[in-house]
Amino acid sequence: MFHGSVRAFDEAARAKSIRQASDVLGVAPSSVSRHVAMLEQQMGTSLFIRRAGGIELTHAGSLVADYVRRILVDYDSLRADLDDLRGTQRRLVRLAVVESIASSGPMSALTNFAERFPGVSFNIRLMPALQVVEAVRQGQCEIGLTYCAEADDHISTLARIPEPIMLAVPEGHDLAGSGAVEIRDVVPYPLGLPDKDFVVRRIVDRMSAVEGIRLEPILSSNDFGILRAFVRSGSGISLLPARAILHPDGGGLRAMPLARDGFQTATIDLVVLRERRLPRVLKAFIDELTVEISAAHGRVGVSKDFEAA
Repeated sequence: MFHGSVRAFDEAARAKSIRQASDVLGVAPSSVSRHVAMLEQQMGTSLFIRRAGGIELTHAGSLVADYVRRILVDYDSLRADLDDLRGTQRRLVRLAVVESIASSGPMSALTNFAERFPGVSFNIRLMPALQVVEAVRQGQCEIGLTYCAEADDHISTLARIPEPIMLAVPEGHDLAGSGAVEIRDVVPYPLGLPDKDFVVRRIVDRMSAVEGIRLEPILSSNDFGILRAFVRSGSGISLLPARAILHPDGGGLRAMPLARDGFQTATIDLVVLRERRLPRVLKAFIDELTVEISAAHGRVGVSKDFEAA
């Protein structure tokens, strides 16, 4: 009963809707409402404000939601370890991943790991860097691969893997053989950039401001494939994470280094929820994932949080 009430409340809080929570849980809306009411009775206060368009957490509900997510994370980790001890190892590993890294390290790690642990399955969701962190914070994914993660009290960064921002140019372009490129050198050329909600775009805009210039792209997109096609067609140049340029469909492109440290020190960061007790199977996959992603660069920074986990 306790577990059912907690799950029902958690899903309702995430969805801001009793009906949507019932769809996720596969039960009737009346069942979700009953479980929420039971939890409210146990807490001695209202946890939701009911409105015509859905539900909204009260202040007390927000406090309960934070607590509930922590205990559900711990419960799922404990259950995974118990399955491991029984030899079943049935587990779904959920990853939130930025686009630039999705087709390289994770695929190799998944293939290698599936051979060793056939009972483990995976779900990979592509999203912008800031959404990756939020998905991990909310417990929607166990592992996040994000870009240049900012400090967060709820998030532990287990590895930082170099992923510099580089200039993508077509073969034979004027800048293709010029060595390290200054950001002001790109101004005369038609430019394509990721959308403004991408961390890489924020870094580019910040570094441009430091140099006293303003970049005006003729194309912006939330899809790196579109930006690669823009460069490959000869329409212009682009500033992208290294692996987004060195992609399997990146034929005909050159990746040119940019001169400033702010571009060269960017990283892909492997993040997990700080309060999460990592099950053994999840730790093993994180090891595999870190090795595969960092293989092309030959070095990885592993935090003390992971070494002590």
